[in-house]
Amino acid sequence: MAFFVVLAFAVVVLALPMGRAPIWEPNEARWVLLARDMVEHGHWLLPEIRGVPNEGLYKPQLYSWSIALASLPSGRVTEFTAAVPSIVSAIAGVAAVVAIGSLLWSVHAGVVAGLILITTPNYFVFAHRSLADVMMTGFMIWALYFLLRARRDGSLRWLLVFYVCVGAAMLSKGPPGLAALVAAAVASWLEGGRPALRSLRPAVGALVLVVLALPWVVPYMVAARPVFVRDVLVGEYAHWFFKPQGLVSRMASPLSVLLYFLPWTLFLPAAAAWWRRSGPDDGRRFVLWWTIALWVLVGLSGKYRARYYLPVYPGLAILTGGFFAGATARVVRRELQFGSMAFVILSMAVLLAMVFPPSLSGEGPVYMPDTVRERVLIALLAVAGAVGAVFAICRDRLLGLAAVVAIVLGAILTVEGLTSPPRRARYYDVPTLGAVATAHTPPDGTVFGYPDLSPEYDVYVHRRIVEIGSEDLARLLAKPSSDVLITTRRRWAAQAGMVAPGWRVLESRTVGGRDIVVVGGSPR
Repeated sequence: MAFFVVLAFAVVVLALPMGRAPIWEPNEARWVLLARDMVEHGHWLLPEIRGVPNEGLYKPQLYSWSIALASLPSGRVTEFTAAVPSIVSAIAGVAAVVAIGSLLWSVHAGVVAGLILITTPNYFVFAHRSLADVMMTGFMIWALYFLLRARRDGSLRWLLVFYVCVGAAMLSKGPPGLAALVAAAVASWLEGGRPALRSLRPAVGALVLVVLALPWVVPYMVAARPVFVRDVLVGEYAHWFFKPQGLVSRMASPLSVLLYFLPWTLFLPAAAAWWRRSGPDDGRRFVLWWTIALWVLVGLSGKYRARYYLPVYPGLAILTGGFFAGATARVVRRELQFGSMAFVILSMAVLLAMVFPPSLSGEGPVYMPDTVRERVLIALLAVAGAVGAVFAICRDRLLGLAAVVAIVLGAILTVEGLTSPPRRARYYDVPTLGAVATAHTPPDGTVFGYPDLSPEYDVYVHRRIVEIGSEDLARLLAKPSSDVLITTRRRWAAQAGMVAPGWRVLESRTVGGRDIVVVGGSPR
């Protein structure tokens, strides 16, 4: 019953925003476009974008296949069907966390770990996004579960399922999915030495992984071997780790995990104190080494994106859930009081932000409530959370404290899930621009982008898209045309006095803080 209650909570909190906001980010758009090419043109092994077959080779096909399969009943890829694989993977990840906590300690530990993962802000943000990182994370955490099962009884069956999950993580996003294999090796070696490494049966694992990699590698090795080796295996994935980057950046990016794990980060000192005083726990240490290994691997990469750290949060949720379910409050009273007071201060900061809304940049305006009703509701929830935390800590109720934090934060995220998609649609109004460009371009016409046009426009512009430079732009605007141009308002203003009669602005929208115009030039 507890398991299904947690899954229902996950569905409510995580799935509410799915399909209600436009595709607005280039990486999301690429997955959507690859899936659309599969559905519309049947290119299931070598999908294309803008008619370029090699555009699909940078990532394996599993995530695109998932979107395409979800879209087959309706015959087209939509914002909703594009989000289905991610939300299913996110909920499956929650189920895996509950299973691991229950396997290692108790049902209470599993339930709390699941609630923590659901209400981890970064997990919520990406759960409904059309990105393969969520699917990869789901397979990774299930890989950990089956590895723990194999470690407990030495069964080859569980070990095979572990390798299948690692292979599926690899097929979701490519070699980054193999980080789970590295984490397994590190945790096994630190806990059991060489015998534990041999018990992983690496030869069997290598065979399973090679077989699972064939659907991705073979088609591109046959169709585009030089490009695949040079641009993907060497240029993309080797470069991912060895790209020159400043030491400060490499040291700072892993710390963002603690920021995006708030407010649960506030209770990690108390958890660490409990682990030190409660004695050794093999399962806890294994999960800890697994999590640290993934954390370090991502931190060593040559690029930083918040979603890269998604595989770290399930491990933190399991460890924190085990603390709340198994610790004795009096043993860590001082650290627990510190965490609770910090949570109260954070709640009051949320209250002040609702009363005096700050001016935010980047994506901040998407998540900042913009109506009085929404601000009042979130402010009341913040106050309720602070009061509930004080009440629970005064009565030494650790599980009660975890429940208060999870329920209040889940309610706030539910409010965000209801209200943030419309704000995102206003802030990234790509669909309107795409509809106008499509309506004013004949079926055999072209939509030009100057100097470039991000892939998210391809999702909504149902015409051929070509990016052009300044010389081609001058030739295009020198005479009337039935084609359409999409550019920034600033660049269009710079062409004043140099365009033929008939060219005019058809539509203007703000996309991510940039003024974008659709310009048409009706032929005489």
